[in-house]
Amino acid sequence: MQTIENQTFTGKRIPLDGTQFVNCTFEKCVLVFRGEDGTAMQGCQIHETGFVFEGSAAKTIELLAAMHQGGFQEMVEATIATIRGEGPQEGAAQA
Repeated sequence: MQTIENQTFTGKRIPLDGTQFVNCTFEKCVLVFRGEDGTAMQGCQIHETGFVFEGSAAKTIELLAAMHQGGFQEMVEATIATIRGEGPQEGAAQA
């Protein structure tokens, strides 16, 4: 994985796949994740910047949206809680 450190990006479209960003600043950028490779961000600052999901990553978002709209809200919400670090405690029952 490529590592980019201590860089400031302004007004750019930044592909995330296959790159680790350390102590970088993103100002008015678009961060693009395609789900083709991993990515990491450590100690970064993000200002007026958005995320775009394309390719496989976009398909994952589409699946979660369809599941949520199709009656599986609880499962999607549990997935989001896990992302937030709010997953069930060890030994807790899951749906």
